[in-house]
Amino acid sequence: MELIKLKDDRYADYENLLIRRDSLKADGEQYYMKYLSLFGDLINDVFRMKIECISKKKKIAYCQARVNRNEAINAAELENYIQTVMAEYYIRLDEMISDTATAKSAVPISYFESKKIKEIYRELAKMIHPDRRPDLSEDETINELWNQISIAYRCSNLKDLEELKFRTEAYLRTLGDENVEIEIPDLDEKIAQVLKEIDQILTSFPYQYRFIIDDENEIKTKKQELEDELKSYEDYSRQLDQILNQFNLQRIAS
Repeated sequence: MELIKLKDDRYADYENLLIRRDSLKADGEQYYMKYLSLFGDLINDVFRMKIECISKKKKIAYCQARVNRNEAINAAELENYIQTVMAEYYIRLDEMISDTATAKSAVPISYFESKKIKEIYRELAKMIHPDRRPDLSEDETINELWNQISIAYRCSNLKDLEELKFRTEAYLRTLGDENVEIEIPDLDEKIAQVLKEIDQILTSFPYQYRFIIDDENEIKTKKQELEDELKSYEDYSRQLDQILNQFNLQRIAS
């Protein structure tokens, strides 16, 4: 079913560029998931030690401020203060651990599934991609469908995309949306912007992770970098312990 009559070849170019941009974004998501499955545990260990050092530095600052004012250091008050100021760090750590677990449990998809996913996405993009169909931008049902399509595409979920294709076609039929002729304003500027976005995706993370995850030497190098960073934080943590030990340990919590 053809839903749109394109006004000139630039519309086809714009459509192809939009789909390429979104495909690169989805590829980047997959590269990131593989990157997390390879390095997530080490990254989390580094971040855990980093926030441990931050926590100790805040304890030292708290204790030193009390000493400077000639005030007693109350252990309970110190721990309540630390829990409050460090809460966001630990929330972030929990999120990172969850993301790593998700990446590790992800099931690789076959070439056939990957090809089918891209084919369905291309069809759906022609129908309701928000950049290609500005005439549908105010339709809440279309916007929700596209949001679900984008999530399914990034997650390489073929089953959901197949269902969403059926739902999208059915909804468009209720709108009488066949053979609609549209015009996209400022098309040359929009094409230039998408080209710029594509270049940015190709030259930045997470897409650039592909150069690490597909190279055994790069994998070894990255792991060594993370292990060295972890050791540096462990050494720093021990130095901070020595400073903390200068305060009255009976009055502070470790």
